Amino acid sequence: MNASLLGIYLKLASLVLFCTMDAMVKALGGTYGAFQLMLFRSAVALLPIAIIVWRSGHLSSVHSKRPWLQVARIIAGLGSTIGFFYVFPRMPLVDAYAISFAAPFFMVALSVPLLGEQVGWRRWTAVGVGFVGVLLMLDPWGIEFHAMSLIVLGATFCYSLSTILVRLTSRYDQDAATLFWFAAVSSLVSLAGAIPEWIWPTPIDWMWLILLGLLGGVAQVMVTRAWRLAPAAVLAPFDYTSIVLAVLFGYFWFREETSWMVWVGLPLVIGSGLYILHRERVRARERRH
Repeated sequence: MNASLLGIYLKLASLVLFCTMDAMVKALGGTYGAFQLMLFRSAVALLPIAIIVWRSGHLSSVHSKRPWLQVARIIAGLGSTIGFFYVFPRMPLVDAYAISFAAPFFMVALSVPLLGEQVGWRRWTAVGVGFVGVLLMLDPWGIEFHAMSLIVLGATFCYSLSTILVRLTSRYDQDAATLFWFAAVSSLVSLAGAIPEWIWPTPIDWMWLILLGLLGGVAQVMVTRAWRLAPAAVLAPFDYTSIVLAVLFGYFWFREETSWMVWVGLPLVIGSGLYILHRERVRARERRH
């Protein structure tokens, strides 16, 4: 099978698993705190990561040549995970997903100082249009979800920074190192945060919490592999398909009706993101020639 095609399949499969995991976080978040959910997400995810390390044949695969880059990536990743795990139980799933689509704009801005990339006026214009769309989705006139929306935006920034740092660390470290150290540190941090508010799970909830962690771990391995198989410009547009899953989960599982302002701003955000990806393809062709 063509490598890019396999990468697309892995990306789509990871989106299904991630969205299912997020819906489970939303459902369980009414009973368990964000740190307790993070603990299961991180600790159980170590199982599929351990398989990757074992298949590599040596423990040196988790050694980092740039540990401070890994530390920065872990901090950004924790900010993203804590933010999203906190808001999922507190606002409609589709609203949170829609605002998180601001990630491509943050990535463009961060790629200049961190990756040394040059960004032309076309991409900056697209960033500006997308930012307007995000402002509309934040709905400054809607008091109820305004604070939650800002937390989602902050978590999205952390996610974007984490993604840029993963690209940086990939220049020096193997995927196993990035996956292992984040899961290990996240497990310790979430354990410390979960202990004061620990609620002992019921037998059925143990099953759901373990499944939540397995879904997140397998999805993380899939998406990491996908980025190696296919170019970012090929895979990134598929992120927008997750809005369909968010709508379905939100309606059929939680009976949610999303804010109408989301549907006003969403076309601007998706359109701008797709244009940024188009410019990436153009630049890639120019570099080849």
